[in-house]
Amino acid sequence: MNKKIITVAILSVSALLTTSTSAIADDNSSYKSSVDAWKSSNKAANDTYKAAVESYKTSKQNFAAAKKSINEKFKADATASRAKTKAAVEAATTAEAKKAAKASGKSEMDALIAARSTAIAAVTPVAAKPTKPVKADRPAKPAK
Repeated sequence: MNKKIITVAILSVSALLTTSTSAIADDNSSYKSSVDAWKSSNKAANDTYKAAVESYKTSKQNFAAAKKSINEKFKADATASRAKTKAAVEAATTAEAKKAAKASGKSEMDALIAARSTAIAAVTPVAAKPTKPVKADRPAKPAK
């Protein structure tokens, strides 16, 4: 009789442990897969952010280079215009001729300023700086 009770007890205990172990294993594998999904989601968000930052930096550098080129051309053209106007004023013999040369120089400078402004406006502006992704909360561990 003692052997029967021991056998039944062992079978009962093993049945209880076997079912709970498989339930825990299912919870652990589900948790592990949700953690893996969480990690891959955060990694994808960070990779996208890094690519956006690189694109932003390149765009910013291109804009600065284009603007610098436009401003250098303007400075060279403005210097040439001033020199031409000065030479025309010095070559003029009458007051009206000097006044006309100065007015011509002023209108030429205004045209150069307008051309520079138009060129800068035509350059593609820098997009907004990318925002850092918000890290999602880690999945909760299953209760034991």
